[in-house]
Formats: sequence, structure tokens, C-alpha cells
Amino acid sequence: MTLSWLPVIWVDILGSALTLMLALMCVKLAWQVTRRQPGDTFRYYLFLLCLSFAIFAVSRSFGHLVKQILIFAGLTPIWQKIAPFSGSINSATFIIAFAFSLYFYRSYQVHLELELHKNRLEELVAERTAALANKNLELQDALAKVKVLSGFLPICASCKKISDDDGYWNQIEEYIQTRSEAEFSHSICPECAEKLYPELFNKNKKEHDP
Repeated sequence: MTLSWLPVIWVDILGSALTLMLALMCVKLAWQVTRRQPGDTFRYYLFLLCLSFAIFAVSRSFGHLVKQILIFAGLTPIWQKIAPFSGSINSATFIIAFAFSLYFYRSYQVHLELELHKNRLEELVAERTAALANKNLELQDALAKVKVLSGFLPICASCKKISDDDGYWNQIEEYIQTRSEAEFSHSICPECAEKLYPELFNKNKKEHDP
């Protein structure tokens, strides 16, 4: 009993067509993944790896389809002439795909190392940014506490009161205290003591004179 070879041929054709479609879909998906992060070298490597496998799949599928079409068309001699070239192309594309796959593990390790350094750098930048922000807040608080008197101050030539922006006359101690961090402790100079308390001043002076 002789079995028909036709089912095998159809399986070969359908398998080749499906392989071709799957290879193109993989390349498209790999390209979409690569475009999401253009700077990721590992994603670009995966795209090239998928592309090499797709080229090999296209070469194999195209060779099988051309073979079956030529045989169906009764052009077997033509296929016999181009078969060696098809085999050579298949071998070349397989070598390319194999060469790309050899560096998969090393590329993945380099990718992990780069991601680790990237994460550490981001953490370091975040820490430095937080430290600078805290330092900036400290400087702002310090500047807020600093009060500086500048410009012309209208002061009474007699009582020495100072006029503020609203036109009110204030004691010089009060004016400076409300506009700076200075504080006053009252005492009396020798000249004023002599004017205000001449008897007491002269008595103390005599006691201290030799």
C-alpha cells in the first residue's frame, strides 16, 4: 500500500507559512519593546537577536515554500539548481543567529550591572537632593531670623526718638529691638551721672582720688 505524500507537502507549506508569520510578529514585538526605552542596550540586543532568528526563519520558510511551488509547477530542475544556494543562505543565517545567541548571557549580566549602578546613582542623587533641600530650609530659617537695619533713620536731635514708617516716634531702644536681634541692658555713663547726680558723683570721685 502506497501512502500519498501530499499531506506531508501541505504540512510543510503550512508550517513554513506559520513560521514566517511568527518570525515577523516577533520582530515587530521586539521593536516595540525596544522603542519604549531607546537607551536600553539589552533591549536593543534582544531586538537584534530576534531579528537574526527571524532572518533564519524567513530563509528556511522561503526555501521550503519555493521548493514546493517549483515542484508543483513541474520545475524541479530549477529547484535542483538553486537548492545549494538556498542551503548556503540557511547555513549563513544560522551562524549569524548562533553568534548572537552566544552573547546572550554576557549581555544580560552587563544589563543587570548597569541597572544596579543606575539604581545606586538614583538613590545617591535622591539623598543628595534631600540633603540640599534640608540645608536650604536651614539657610532660609537662618535668613528669616536675621534682621538688618539699613538706610536713613529719622532721629530727633533732642530726645533721640526715631520715627518709623507710620510716622510714630519710638524710643531708640524699642525701635532697634523690634527690627533686629539686639537687646539692651541699661546703665549710665559718667557724664550723665555727673549731670543727674552731681553730689553722689563728686562724693565718689573724692573717695577714689588719692
